Amino acid sequence: MAKQRVLILSPDPEQIHGTLGNTSLSGIHITVHADWGKGVAALSKENFSVIVARQFQQNQTAEGFVQDILSLAPKTPLVLILPKKGGPSVLGGIRGGASEIIFEENLEQELLQTLKKYLFLGHGLLRKMSLDELFDYCFPVITTTDMDLLGYTVIEMFKESLGASFGILFREQEGRGTGYSILATAGFPDDSMAGVFLLRYGAGITKLSSPTPAVFPTESVESLSAEDEKMLGENRTFFSLRFDLSPGSSIFAVLALRGAPAPDVLGSTLLNFFYRQVRFALLNAERGMQTQNLIYIDDLTKLYNSRYLNVVLDRELKRSERYRNFFSVLFMDLDFFKRVNDTHGHLTGTRVLVEAGSVIRSCVRETDSVVRYGGDEFVVLLVETKADEAIMVAERMRNM
Repeated sequence: MAKQRVLILSPDPEQIHGTLGNTSLSGIHITVHADWGKGVAALSKENFSVIVARQFQQNQTAEGFVQDILSLAPKTPLVLILPKKGGPSVLGGIRGGASEIIFEENLEQELLQTLKKYLFLGHGLLRKMSLDELFDYCFPVITTTDMDLLGYTVIEMFKESLGASFGILFREQEGRGTGYSILATAGFPDDSMAGVFLLRYGAGITKLSSPTPAVFPTESVESLSAEDEKMLGENRTFFSLRFDLSPGSSIFAVLALRGAPAPDVLGSTLLNFFYRQVRFALLNAERGMQTQNLIYIDDLTKLYNSRYLNVVLDRELKRSERYRNFFSVLFMDLDFFKRVNDTHGHLTGTRVLVEAGSVIRSCVRETDSVVRYGGDEFVVLLVETKADEAIMVAERMRNM
């Protein structure tokens, strides 16, 4: 699981680090630099969740100091430590773009709580941004049209902005298997845990999700067992969103948090702007997939053609390997089809093929793939389906 990182940049960083002591910042990697040059080098090479900084030179203005840091990490919350209340340093720090200002006399009481706000409660979403900055923030989403890559980008950005421990982007999937199709995950030490998580919490999360950001305690979804507590760790809050793309087509995002973000975070301009851009991007990616799939459609039966079989097999093999789920493949042909052609003619044979394809399609789910392999041969790929379930589906087709 990827760790969040805090950079302490100060002539005497150990004093600041010591203030944190043996705190509840477990799993957080803290980098300390007493040298300005080394701090700049670290900012140039690494991404940090929060920066805590104290001025290095007395003749250096707070505004200039803050701007120098933010020029290297413009999207990172900056906590500025100042020696005393009032004076030009405070105004300069605010003008420079500091997210928070803490005075030395309050350092011990305020630093830990301030860090928790940004690390675990999504407080960085409250920063003011111009329209250009909002679009810059959403650029990785806006410019991605591949659904797989878009899914991973979206869930990673949500995880980073909210300080979540892990998250999943998924669809509901009626019928066999877990009942869910995972599009992307972030933060799980083992991706197969995502399926276990949805099996346990998916029904409650989808029920409580809406197109507006929602947070709710994990206990409100399901009472926690010892295994649940091990899987969730310190996370006791779920954040969820539902992206309605078209009638009957929705995608859900759920993230696990250590604490509950405040209402102003959930209603922030950045979070809501990001939600709208993500929804449009997902909608465009889905339409792009539908358009691309037209080249894989069989002219006669309107099922997928044999070229699509290679595409879908490659995709499901990778998904199965990543999430350790099952899929099954059925190969079938029509009994006595040659006799139909010879006795009743090819026009009747064509109608039989179309009708057979329609029957097969009616026996499977929206997420399954039906391919006309050639002639009277068909291939059906059943996602999230074990062998015994596949046999039942095949028998249902035979008896139609």
